[in-house]
Amino acid sequence: MNGSGVTTTGQGAVTATPDVAVVELGAEASAPGVQDALARANAGLAAARDALVAHGVAPSDLRTSQTSTWTEQREDGPRTTARLTLRATLRDVGASGEVVRAALDAAGPAGRLDSTSLAVGDPAPLAAAAREAAFADARARAEQYARLAGRSLGPVVEIREDDGAPGPVARVLAAKATSDALVVEPGSQEVRATVTVRWELADPADRGTASPTA
Repeated sequence: MNGSGVTTTGQGAVTATPDVAVVELGAEASAPGVQDALARANAGLAAARDALVAHGVAPSDLRTSQTSTWTEQREDGPRTTARLTLRATLRDVGASGEVVRAALDAAGPAGRLDSTSLAVGDPAPLAAAAREAAFADARARAEQYARLAGRSLGPVVEIREDDGAPGPVARVLAAKATSDALVVEPGSQEVRATVTVRWELADPADRGTASPTA
């Protein structure tokens, strides 16, 4: 066997239906003073939080994500606006529209729906499956090149995951929430992986000791 080898890059992708909705709810209120504005916004956000908990959202899936105030000079004097944001992780995508509506109703005029995103709660199995598919793709390419060269694959000497990331890249392909009807369409999530693998090349006589085909 000599030191020759073959290097190929394989890609793999798997999809799944998102099972988690991450919702950003806001409460915004204005008043002549900062404390009054904060109190009104906080009351709205507290009511939204209570409604979420009443609909089965775990307190550990709720956290305040932003607090801000700003003051505007008006003809009748300064007026301060306070805005608070609550991030909620909803683990029942099908019921998420109803849950968000209840939270907004509880918050009253101060309630705001900032964003809704969808994801797979445990992406690790998808990542593993994408890596396996990418490696199998790289091996199939390498086997073809080895066959064309009249050789066979030897052992793997290098594996490198590409795309400049430590793992597969997750992409939401189709996810939509409309604040009017509060309809959530989960769509699908795709996880991709790209891997570059180098094999040694064996002489035809060494086929019996070549690495097994996946």
